[in-house]
Amino acid sequence: MRKLATVVILCAFLVASAAAQSSLQNAFLGREVELKLDMPATQQGVDLNFSSGQPLDWRTYSQRLKQFGVAIRKGDTPTVTSLVVKKDRIEFQLDGGGYGTFWDDTSGVSARMIGKSNYERQLENDLSRETDPRRRDQLRRELDRERSRREREQFAENSRAAVANQIKQQEIAGKRLQGGSRFNLRWTGRIPESDLTPEAIMQRLEPWVSFSGTRNSPNVFAPNTPPPAPNSNSAVQLQRGMKMAAVEAMLGRGQLLTENTSGDGLRSSEYRYVTTDNLVDVTYVEGVLVRYSISSR
Repeated sequence: MRKLATVVILCAFLVASAAAQSSLQNAFLGREVELKLDMPATQQGVDLNFSSGQPLDWRTYSQRLKQFGVAIRKGDTPTVTSLVVKKDRIEFQLDGGGYGTFWDDTSGVSARMIGKSNYERQLENDLSRETDPRRRDQLRRELDRERSRREREQFAENSRAAVANQIKQQEIAGKRLQGGSRFNLRWTGRIPESDLTPEAIMQRLEPWVSFSGTRNSPNVFAPNTPPPAPNSNSAVQLQRGMKMAAVEAMLGRGQLLTENTSGDGLRSSEYRYVTTDNLVDVTYVEGVLVRYSISSR
């Protein structure tokens, strides 16, 4: 009976959590907000602990800014691209939620170890069995040359890996600056039910986020209003927070370039649209435009 009661309570919690997440997503996804502080370029984002007197740990916040740089600056208006409700926290993700999740490549480049050649092993075996002093001296000289050759190859490999690793770390740093960020609203234990409403979330975030003076993401074009024909001028009308359907109504159907799903189930994709004069690359998160770039054909 005790196990059954535990299962019932857990199921009830999961149902309530899913309902709260759906309600909050409907209220915030695709909405633009204005930031009152810089956001670190990492999926760790900014932690806000509402079980303490001072929700923001300024020391941790400063360390993340120094380590990862700034992805979204104070005064910018990023788009809410995901909102995830968990047992003791709410992830309020902006412009992709930050680089460094399970699916993001943050690994370095390691040097390949150059092992002993068959010739070097053979020389070592011959030396261990040889008894003639002159022949032993000759084998030692040959073995020293073979070891020196291996050491030179290892040095060259280490240098190559060091350069490749530096290049990759620069690429990762660039991706971090374009990957958005997030607020992690945390509580000790479970989230109070009173905090699982849009009004409560806005009140909690008010010292760091402004919800006034920003606009909700546009929906597809209003009924009976014909969409503009795809042309080079349509591209300049793109705005963060637009739905994919609205973009395709302006630019036509795009070509899928990449698609992946993060560890928390967040789906992102990149499409290319071809207009008369331009190539337009658009990044969506859960079907919401978060970044785009325009280049001439």
